[in-house]
Amino acid sequence: MEFLKNISAYIKIVRPGNLLLIGITQCIFYHFVIHKLIDFPALDLFNTFLLILQTILIAAGGYVINDIKDCLTDQKNKPHKTYIPGLISSQNAKLYYYFLLGTGIFVAIILEKNTIRFPILFIHLSLCLILYWYAVKFKNSILVGNIIISILVSLVSGIILLAERESIVQLADHAIQNIIISIFLSYMIFSFFVNLIREIIKDMEDMDGDQASGIITFPIRYGRDAGKKLCIYISVATLIFLLVWLFTTNISMELRSKSFLLLFVAAPLVILIQTLTNTTNKREFAKISNTLKWMMVSGLGSVIIISSEL
Repeated sequence: MEFLKNISAYIKIVRPGNLLLIGITQCIFYHFVIHKLIDFPALDLFNTFLLILQTILIAAGGYVINDIKDCLTDQKNKPHKTYIPGLISSQNAKLYYYFLLGTGIFVAIILEKNTIRFPILFIHLSLCLILYWYAVKFKNSILVGNIIISILVSLVSGIILLAERESIVQLADHAIQNIIISIFLSYMIFSFFVNLIREIIKDMEDMDGDQASGIITFPIRYGRDAGKKLCIYISVATLIFLLVWLFTTNISMELRSKSFLLLFVAAPLVILIQTLTNTTNKREFAKISNTLKWMMVSGLGSVIIISSEL
């Protein structure tokens, strides 16, 4: 039983639910956008799998190094979800991180050899370095760390756009080019804003432990009310962006797509704004954080529905 407990800790520390969402996100964009609209994609099925695996390994390594550097704070904020240095020693956690890092580099080398003019190894090393510096330095900052993580989340789909840039440019139909780019960029912007809200919410949820550890986040520096107001402003900006895109996009959408976006993406944003106005306790912040994650899933659902009408 002790052995199974330790194995479970190694799995849980890399947030398997989040890794699954990363894989699903990239699969959706490849299957429902790239393979549907491009006859000859740059990446075949095997190399697509390698790109998804490589992205998952980057994220997994990021989670581990973050927990290594943040173990004392995590023991205060979420003791029931802290595995270092309990079930996993600090030394073993570092070995686990190096294993994920090395495996990711190996996959990136294979992928770079299989593709033309796609510097995936450089991208991989850059993203790993950014995640390392986030854990070491930028996490203890006002909004900088939040923005970095939100950019990286938006790049989960963005890296596919980068990998397929030449196959998109070579399309004879410029309308199809614009549709592909519009779908990718709109989801990237949406995921950036939603995750930025979620990062600030998590900072408000973790205020007690962060403050005890000397970490200075936006809510700690300016107060919980200021954090709530900032989240409301970003939510309003996200809602405005979504509505403007919905009614000005060059993508021809049926009533089904527009209704889905309004009911399952725009409406939750309105509810979120109202909830944030009245939220006071830590438990409610945790619920809001989970709601924002489901909004990302709803955004993916809209990609599937929109692409089915093309």
